[in-house]
Amino acid sequence: KAVVSTQSTGEARRRRRQEYFQSTPADKIKVTQRNLEAYVQFYEKKLNSIVADMDTNIAMEKRKKEKLEGKLKKLLDANDLLSKELAGIRKDLKKCQILTETPV
Repeated sequence: KAVVSTQSTGEARRRRRQEYFQSTPADKIKVTQRNLEAYVQFYEKKLNSIVADMDTNIAMEKRKKEKLEGKLKKLLDANDLLSKELAGIRKDLKKCQILTETPV
């Protein structure tokens, strides 16, 4: 029951504050230093959380990029080896062709 009453007290406080800000002209609103500090802390926490999420996402994307670059390098190396192998096979085929075309 203590939790429920605390929640309803908090909700009531929020409702009163919301009504105050909605019903009071902007130039008549009194904002306390404590409220301002609370808002600043709240938004600092929010921003820090967003920055931390962005840092995490950037680090994950960086790792993905590095993995893909590694795979690409392996593929390029394999392609290079296959190209060299193919060039050797072509050379051997030409030799075979020359041998078969030469009259005995």
